[in-house]
Amino acid sequence: MPTDNISLPIILAWFRANLPKIVLGGLVFVLLAVPIALFRPKTYESTVTLLVFPPTFKEQSTTFTSGDPSQSGGSIATMMPRALPVEAYKMIALSPTVLAEVIHQVPLENTTVRALEDVFKVELVQMGSRGAQGIVYTRALVFRGKAESPELAANTVEAWAKVFKEQVDGVAEKGIGETFTILDTLHSDTKTELEKADLALAEHLKIWNLDLVKAQLEAKQKEYTGFEGTLKETEVKLASGEMKLKVLEEEFAKEPQKNVYFRAPSDDAYWIMATQNGGKPKIQPDQGLRTEKSNPTYEEVRLLVVDEKEDLEGLKAKREAILLKVDELKKEMEALTATLADKTVERDKLTRESESLKANYAVVRSEYMKGRMANLTKASDIVITGEAVVPDSPDSRGRVKIILLAAFVGMFATGGFLLLREISEMVPLLGPGGLRELMARASGSASDELPAKPGATTEKKENPEEPA
Repeated sequence: MPTDNISLPIILAWFRANLPKIVLGGLVFVLLAVPIALFRPKTYESTVTLLVFPPTFKEQSTTFTSGDPSQSGGSIATMMPRALPVEAYKMIALSPTVLAEVIHQVPLENTTVRALEDVFKVELVQMGSRGAQGIVYTRALVFRGKAESPELAANTVEAWAKVFKEQVDGVAEKGIGETFTILDTLHSDTKTELEKADLALAEHLKIWNLDLVKAQLEAKQKEYTGFEGTLKETEVKLASGEMKLKVLEEEFAKEPQKNVYFRAPSDDAYWIMATQNGGKPKIQPDQGLRTEKSNPTYEEVRLLVVDEKEDLEGLKAKREAILLKVDELKKEMEALTATLADKTVERDKLTRESESLKANYAVVRSEYMKGRMANLTKASDIVITGEAVVPDSPDSRGRVKIILLAAFVGMFATGGFLLLREISEMVPLLGPGGLRELMARASGSASDELPAKPGATTEKKENPEEPA
């Protein structure tokens, strides 16, 4: 068969011509494998079906619409771990930890985790055909296990399902416990801080009555305003009194203390005095007699001046007293204002801190109660639909696989042997034009291509077309 003429029709024709021999080779291997399959130890397969079936409250919506804990849905599902995809459950079921626990609980002596991986299988139930999101599986897991006896197969698969359920529930319970521990610590710390803030606010309310301080300040301000008005009125009266006193003093300076009055004596008085003095009168008629009397105007003005000076001194004393009181009120108002401002800032700070901690505590308390309920709720996401059934007949699929594998190997080996023999027959081994001649020709052509050594002589062939 020339190599340059090999094509698909030739290959198909070759297979058709050698098909009986290939099938015969496969039958020979099948006959050799039948005793092995028949004398192979019997294995029994048992199954258990599990469902990923979370509780109803975990399926509720947990969307929060606001920061108010009363509007957060009130569901403990927010504290519960989410149900995992079935692919993740399959990986957990075949994990060495679960298989090692199965070996310990059954127990399975002289059995390794690797051996269980070969006899354990987890099947996922596909939902419909492949979609845009890929393959979608139902929430069902089928555990299959094989053993040498029916009872051992059922017990092993059932123990496997229970260990898997305990493992998943333990992981979920551990996660909930850790979350609840954190929430418990946060709840205690927040409660302690809130109690401290409330106590500080209560102490401040007890020591500082800001309403009373504010009322005192308002009263002082009202009194201060009244004294300012009185002071201005007193100053006006004092100025008016000083001007009035000045006028009275000027009038008082003009008035004499006493008034002098003159009156003429009688004619008899002149005659008598004249006789006594030798006929010459001592006083003249125009002189008369002088009489002094107190000036009533002087006395009245003097009394007015004295009264006015008394009033002025009283007004001055009143003004000094008012000024002292105003200064005292001003200092008191400044002290009350500073106290009210400082203590109001402290009160507002304590109030804001208390209100903020109350809001935080309300949120933490809500989450804490949900975490507490979740911690007390032992709801599992895995449901075992039933106990494993003891199989009544051995599993024959292993023997069929051995026979089919032997047939395939036999046909492949026979076909390969025939193909190699056909290829080897394409080239003759001995004789003219045989394998030796081809090898010599190949070695000669290789030596001609080598470069000539120095001093070597070559003979020129007379006929270059003649083969060497």
